[in-house]
Amino acid sequence: MKILNSPRRRRRLIKIAVVLAIFPLAYLGIHYSTGGSTERANGPEVPNYVQPKHSPFTEAERRAVHPVLAQFVRYAVAREDPSKAWDVAGPDLRSGLTRKEWNTGNIPVVNYPAAHKGLGSWSYVKYSYTNTVGLEVFVFPKPGSGYSAMTADAEVVKDHDGRWQVNYWMPERFHGPAAVSATKVKAGKKTAGANTKKPTTKKTAAAAPPPNVQPARTTGLWLALPIGILSLIILAPLALLLVGWIRNRRAASATR
Repeated sequence: MKILNSPRRRRRLIKIAVVLAIFPLAYLGIHYSTGGSTERANGPEVPNYVQPKHSPFTEAERRAVHPVLAQFVRYAVAREDPSKAWDVAGPDLRSGLTRKEWNTGNIPVVNYPAAHKGLGSWSYVKYSYTNTVGLEVFVFPKPGSGYSAMTADAEVVKDHDGRWQVNYWMPERFHGPAAVSATKVKAGKKTAGANTKKPTTKKTAAAAPPPNVQPARTTGLWLALPIGILSLIILAPLALLLVGWIRNRRAASATR
């Protein structure tokens, strides 16, 4: 506490405290404002990676892919007969499975009750390389299945024998209402007709506006630790100065 008796030393302690507070603030500002290294903007480099060359998806290839895709959707996706989808499934989908295991229907393909409508058709071609084509496939559900129409990503590859196979299949999104049977549609219309009432002269209350839901905000709890450390760095010297000042005042009062 003798150090605090000198006004010059107290001023030096205050300057040191300010400098110690500036350095952490500068570090946090630089660390969290940087845009990152430009060398890693494209992610890690893959050794021996060769960019595939674009190849046109010819009309002949389209005619060959259409029945293969239709067979895969009908027998593998809709599970009508998985054994008939073995020959049109690519090596990635069949990896680790024997044909007997595949025939049981326990296959790495998401089950979906696809209708026969439009089987083998695709919405558009995502990419086309030599012996590899990426397609976005639109599939309709069977009536009464309770499913909506679906868009799926598919990749079709050509093997060494020139046969096309579906090597990747993954549902991407669903569209529209669920498909119901014609009986349920008729029953719904009858129920709606029976429940309709004649309009009355009474005024109905206006529909309440939808609630104004505020988007969730991220909390700043992660800043509590650095702020606490900075507070200690600044407040600790000030507390020492305050204690020294109080003791000096008491000592001066006692000598009077």
